[in-house]
Amino acid sequence: MSRSGSETAAVIGAGITGITTAYNLARHGHDVTVFDRHPYAAMETSFANGGQLSASNAEVWNSWGTVLKGLKWMVSPGAPLLVNPRPSWHMLSWMAQFVAAIPRHEDNTITTARLAIEARGHLRRMAAEEGIDFDAENRGILHFYATRKEFEAAARVTALLAKGGLERRAVTPAEIRSIEPALQGETYGGLYTPSDFIGDIHKFTNGLALACARRGVAMRFSTEVLSAEADEPGVALVVRSTEPRLMAEAA
Repeated sequence: MSRSGSETAAVIGAGITGITTAYNLARHGHDVTVFDRHPYAAMETSFANGGQLSASNAEVWNSWGTVLKGLKWMVSPGAPLLVNPRPSWHMLSWMAQFVAAIPRHEDNTITTARLAIEARGHLRRMAAEEGIDFDAENRGILHFYATRKEFEAAARVTALLAKGGLERRAVTPAEIRSIEPALQGETYGGLYTPSDFIGDIHKFTNGLALACARRGVAMRFSTEVLSAEADEPGVALVVRSTEPRLMAEAA
């Protein structure tokens, strides 16, 4: 039964997105239940990644430059991103929407930068309020470029990020070596964002999951959601346990 004046909510998935959602719903007085098929939080995508909390990467991908890169990558075996050329209605409609958004590249990048800055602030607030140590390193994030063409293209993006409220400044090769002495090789120039930082997503998500439990969130681990159907009172979930069955040893 929900508390007076509150709503009940089910959050499916105990990764960074699900746990932050559950935490903020609980802070606003809602009754929340989190479902995850694993025995602990953050056991899939949020188990490990690059750890960047970087608003400086807020540029959206919808541009003709990305389209050209995608076409080149389709025939490159070592490409960082591959697109399956087999046509399907889903892929064709997705590509059409991708191209249709290209004229809004500037506005969408500015909006995304604002959202990224806000998200960073919320993450810091949650970590401070709940005393979560997630190995944050507040050293900023450096982007460096080998050619003038690459640097000037990134500088144009910097102007858009500035409209979204992000400070990112140009640095010389000498400043690059000062910021990151381990970096080897020749560089034309770089861009440095002092407000960006890094941290351990697994430790943060687990720490926030514990905070959710303290705030009364029901944590249904080892529980897989098989289906969700809307009905008159709300949404009905069909779930099953994923706990391994223990076999008794034969006498």
